[in-house]
Amino acid sequence: MLKLLLPLACSLLLLPTLDAQNGKPSPDEVIFADGTTERGRIDRTTLLHLGKSIAFKARTKDNATDYSPTAVSEFTFGRSGRTFRAMDVEVTDHSDGGKVVSERRFGQVLIDGEIELIRINLAPNEYNTKAVGSQGYFYILRQGEVVLPLELTTIYVYDILHANPSRFRNKLKFFVRGCDLAFEQARRADFNDTAIMRILESFGECKEVADMQMAAGKAPTGVKMKHFARITNLDLRDKNYDERQFSFSVGYQLEAGFTNRLDWLGLTFSADYVYHTFRWEEASNIAQSMLKGNISLGLYPVRKDDFSVQVIAGLSNYNAFDSSFNSFFSNNYFLLSGGVRIQRNNFLLDLGYEHMPNQIMEQPGNILIFGMGYQIRL
Repeated sequence: MLKLLLPLACSLLLLPTLDAQNGKPSPDEVIFADGTTERGRIDRTTLLHLGKSIAFKARTKDNATDYSPTAVSEFTFGRSGRTFRAMDVEVTDHSDGGKVVSERRFGQVLIDGEIELIRINLAPNEYNTKAVGSQGYFYILRQGEVVLPLELTTIYVYDILHANPSRFRNKLKFFVRGCDLAFEQARRADFNDTAIMRILESFGECKEVADMQMAAGKAPTGVKMKHFARITNLDLRDKNYDERQFSFSVGYQLEAGFTNRLDWLGLTFSADYVYHTFRWEEASNIAQSMLKGNISLGLYPVRKDDFSVQVIAGLSNYNAFDSSFNSFFSNNYFLLSGGVRIQRNNFLLDLGYEHMPNQIMEQPGNILIFGMGYQIRL
């Protein structure tokens, strides 16, 4: 069977590559200032050169022609999907005493729609290359009538010139005010595509902006972290544990929520201090102090900014560090877990059940869980 599966797996892995090699790349597309559109080939060049002109060979012509941002309003590379748009900007010419020059440039469209984020690349003389941490680009952020240039300024720190992110962060905070998560992200934002796009994505979700498209290959990837403090009541449902029982836990929960196409999926880690007391076999009173860990995979049938429902399944591990039991099996055990978590704004409700098939008498095999938590903004 293995001999049959290995070639099949290799064939499946190679299939997209072979298809890409056999298929023809999509043509590049140019939209001219008069509104006409043509397809053909844009000669590949540096991002800096793309800002000032393109060499475009239309399908119907034999030779490429140079076009400036006054002649072309927008162009898109067919293979990568990158789009550049012509716009009027102000740049500083540091080779001419810091003179501010108004020019029309092509800028790369990172976010399009109701909110626009466009990146303008700069020549070495158009930004301060001597400043530590300086970058050869700036951004134009636009929503309706609000247009904000986001650029790095400079500041001297102990006689050394540094790039200063304070001004662009303040502009971002102004733009996303009213959305707590985006505002907190803007306070410590890095000056790069991914960081700024992630902040605007959070703002768009908060304000329910429907028309907001991320650029191909530029959408923020990774995870969104949620941190919770929580307290839980545990009800041990087995006969040997349910008399004179008092059980609770306090702890921390981290949820990694995936972004973009996997936003229906979540991964949760938790660590808790657990305390159990109960009457054991009608003969002795037992007390246990335990550390509990849990890892769970969750699916979201409902997920909104202020309300979500998550169905979870995972595995819990209990380990006692102080116990009236002498048995290793009673002080260390695993249980399968499942349940539902409901979040409303910052508040979390956790309803779950832990169970272990083929339970042995020295270990609980059924625990009912009712917990409450509160989201901590870190």
